[in-house]
Amino acid sequence: MSEPSHATLYLKRSCPHCLKLRIFLTEAGLADRFTYVVFDDGDETHKALRARMAAEGQEPSFPAADFGADLAADLGDGRLTTGTDGLIARLAQEAGVDPAAMPLLGYYTGGVFQRYGEMFRELKALKAG
Repeated sequence: MSEPSHATLYLKRSCPHCLKLRIFLTEAGLADRFTYVVFDDGDETHKALRARMAAEGQEPSFPAADFGADLAADLGDGRLTTGTDGLIARLAQEAGVDPAAMPLLGYYTGGVFQRYGEMFRELKALKAG
């Protein structure tokens, strides 16, 4: 994988999707290729990122990646890239690694992450009902 210029990852501290991406990057040996901005829900960084995404017509979502000029050339718009699975797939392909072969990532996605999703959907249904 060619190292992106000015590659920054924005990770919300309490976000299970952000943790999933960080686990992947660490297990794939790619963690040192990024600058990390870790923020808390509702802090100034979070507010600024949400405003930036809204101004660019994006639904605010995290994790978010800013690949700088490389991303602008790829997508033509310079927007932040979001979507954990999409980021993992892109970075895995560029690095020639298989996320399905990563034991820690599999442990997390098949356990805690899966259970979190179930609890999130259950809570959402309770609030709606």
